[in-house]
Amino acid sequence: MSMNNLEDLLDYCDTESQRRGILAIISEGSAQKAATKLGLGRRSVDKTLITVRKNAALRGYAPDYDLTHPVAPGQILKGTSTLYDADGNIKIQWSKTQEDKEYYKKMLVEFVDDLVEDMKNTTAPAITAPPKPNCDDLAAFFIVGDAHIGMRAWGKATGHDDHDTRIGINDLHNAFRHLIAAAPSCETGYLINLGDWFHANDSTNRTPASGAPLDVDGRLAHVLAAAKTLIVAIVKIMLVKFPNVIIVNARGNHDPDAAVYFNEIVSARWHHEPRVKVAPNTSKFVYIQHGKSLIGIHHGDRINRNRIYEAMTRDKRVELGQSEFVYFWTGHIHHKTAEEIGMCLFESFGILPPPDQWHSDSGYGAAREMQSIIMSKQDGIVARNVCGIKMARQYDNVLEIES
Repeated sequence: MSMNNLEDLLDYCDTESQRRGILAIISEGSAQKAATKLGLGRRSVDKTLITVRKNAALRGYAPDYDLTHPVAPGQILKGTSTLYDADGNIKIQWSKTQEDKEYYKKMLVEFVDDLVEDMKNTTAPAITAPPKPNCDDLAAFFIVGDAHIGMRAWGKATGHDDHDTRIGINDLHNAFRHLIAAAPSCETGYLINLGDWFHANDSTNRTPASGAPLDVDGRLAHVLAAAKTLIVAIVKIMLVKFPNVIIVNARGNHDPDAAVYFNEIVSARWHHEPRVKVAPNTSKFVYIQHGKSLIGIHHGDRINRNRIYEAMTRDKRVELGQSEFVYFWTGHIHHKTAEEIGMCLFESFGILPPPDQWHSDSGYGAAREMQSIIMSKQDGIVARNVCGIKMARQYDNVLEIES
């Protein structure tokens, strides 16, 4: 490969260290001299060159192999077919491409980083004065089953309601308002998102594990912005009623990466407000201690209750020993269940959205509702409130989101 070709490789460097390595080879004229200049071993520089050449080939550029037509951004080369004439010259060449998942992931990371930086640099709004709770023994948990924000469903195909981002946002908004109003005056309000807050993890609009196609409404950036508008509106309402607000965004099977990015967005939005805490969600397991109660949270995908119980008894021995009441909350299956295993009450929770095409075709469906749980530090769960989809739609509150 000529030095000119090496310069072309700069467009396919994914990291700054790769770029430094290629530039050193170009300026020094050989990999050995480049290694000396950079203070690295020759093998390290050779490895960088091999990696960048592979990146280039995946994107359609490998002139030593007659690949000189790079594919479009967001695509990678799946394969080529080349027809040569009698003299060995290329007569016709066909290229097959597919979506580059890493490209879309990088685009999403850049979008989130820019959004987080922008929010942290904006002037913080005035911090609201905390209300005085009637009871510091109680906490209110507002539990969102799989919200699937960004899902699109056509009622004529599913046999249920039409659904899109705007409908889903407004249903959740009204259900939250109803349940917050119904809750007693408590020291802390918890917003518990059990995972699959987003229907799609990225712009490929496929499930991350199986690659199954998803019916989506709008671009991911629009869906992220709509979800941020929703959670900001909810937290503002909660801050009026509760001195402290804690947010848990569990990672689902539909949004294992998007949930992490969204957690960063929410944390940045409320970085100025000491009354709002956002729990880390790098682990699939999240635990909360409230007085004599231990609450575990997991989306519920790829794990059964017995394995969850084993993990909890292994990882939370001290907390379990201090707890009189133990609960574990999951989503994923879209309907309510309850089961006692050992000292733990396991529950899964229903959802507000209707079934999408896949769930409808598979015969799945359940009551559509959202639930809140009131918990005492001394006595565990002491009350519940429920808001069904019909009740949520009795309200005419409309949450405006950007088109």
